[in-house]
Amino acid sequence: MAFERLVRFYRSCLLQIIIVGLVAFCEPGIWTALNNLGAGGNAKPYLNNAANALTYGLMSVGCFLAGGVTNKITAKWTLFIGAAFYTPYAAGLYCNNRYGNEWFLLLGAALCGIGASLLWASEAAIAVGYPEEEKRGRYVAIWMSIRQMGPLVGGAISLALNVNTAHVGKVTYTTYLGLVAISSLGAPFALLLSQPQDVIRSNGTKIPYMKKTSLSVETRAIWKQLRNKYMLLLIPVFLAGQFGATYQGNYLTTYFTVRSRALASFLTAVVGAAANISTGLFLDLKFLSRGTRSKIVYIVVLVFVTTSWVWNAVVETKLSRMAEPPAFDLGDGPFFNSAFTVYIFFRFFYEVLQTYIYWLMAEIKGAQGDGDIARTTGILRSWESIGSTIAYAVGATHWPNLNQMALGFALWGVTIPFTLLAVFGNWNVAQTIGVEEEEQTDSSSLEAQRVIVNPDGKD
Repeated sequence: MAFERLVRFYRSCLLQIIIVGLVAFCEPGIWTALNNLGAGGNAKPYLNNAANALTYGLMSVGCFLAGGVTNKITAKWTLFIGAAFYTPYAAGLYCNNRYGNEWFLLLGAALCGIGASLLWASEAAIAVGYPEEEKRGRYVAIWMSIRQMGPLVGGAISLALNVNTAHVGKVTYTTYLGLVAISSLGAPFALLLSQPQDVIRSNGTKIPYMKKTSLSVETRAIWKQLRNKYMLLLIPVFLAGQFGATYQGNYLTTYFTVRSRALASFLTAVVGAAANISTGLFLDLKFLSRGTRSKIVYIVVLVFVTTSWVWNAVVETKLSRMAEPPAFDLGDGPFFNSAFTVYIFFRFFYEVLQTYIYWLMAEIKGAQGDGDIARTTGILRSWESIGSTIAYAVGATHWPNLNQMALGFALWGVTIPFTLLAVFGNWNVAQTIGVEEEEQTDSSSLEAQRVIVNPDGKD
């Protein structure tokens, strides 16, 4: 009996989400921590932004194709390969910081772009596709909050090693050694993942997955997903969402000392995890319909992310008018408090937005059938990567931070009408995904399984 309980826990959705969270902690989480610390060996973030632009440029194409790869070789092996390709980037940052080496950083960024394409599509497909519908919000929150431990650990290490570094510029190279070691653990964690047909859901339902597929099947299925009006309405918020985070990284590197940045990295992980968990729990509340929960969370996000941008605009305008950029350090007075707090405030509601849009992604009708979750996550994360490519390309130039802030604010404004239509409109039409429909594409390509989508939008 004890062995059976152990096997059931090992095959449970909860453990799968924890494993994906640990991989996310070791790879994109640590990647975020490294970027929060600023450019590897430079006082200015231009090289780091160029490397990130290269990474996201490759992801813009790679994520689009990664859903099909996930269906072909399974999410487990896609996640494993993706995780393995992250570590050279962390090593490149270390070499750049200690020796000034630039080519290795750019090579690592390119490899990371390939790996992240696979990892981003597969981790999101698992996080939103494996859980039972009634637990999806909290499981997405668990995935994203474990991921937040990357910046938390990175910030704690950096704060401990750089607590006396009261100037702008690069962090000590020893900061990177621990982060490189953690990054190397992602691929081994991915090997612990169970295949979807082996996962045991608490409600007894099965996870839709591809038994076998082909290039022609994936091409037609991706094209079908691209015609989903509800998904098209979500593209702007995925595209523009990353831009704010990129601007915030430049803002932190330009105006704050090393130990202030380390403290910010630590605190953003804490508030980010709180945002992920609280949002996920709210999205799983039973006494409200899914539609009501969705509308409430988006209104909160709309109000407070917009408020964050307005506050940031005021602070950035004041900073840009100074003859020389300040080097804000801990305890530097009211202006430091405002400039630092707006960064933390923005990051909290940014994480609320991230948890929410991934929950929304799983709610796309027609993205619940065999293999569709992987395709949908790949497509939307491709647009997310396109937004990040643009943001980091802009950050790699000498364009003033004030202009970058204005562009980010404007892009956020563009997302609002599209997301309002997605959330409050009736675009997300329920449909039945079954073998009969897919047989028109390839009668031998799918596991015999039917998924019925609840048409009333309620639990």
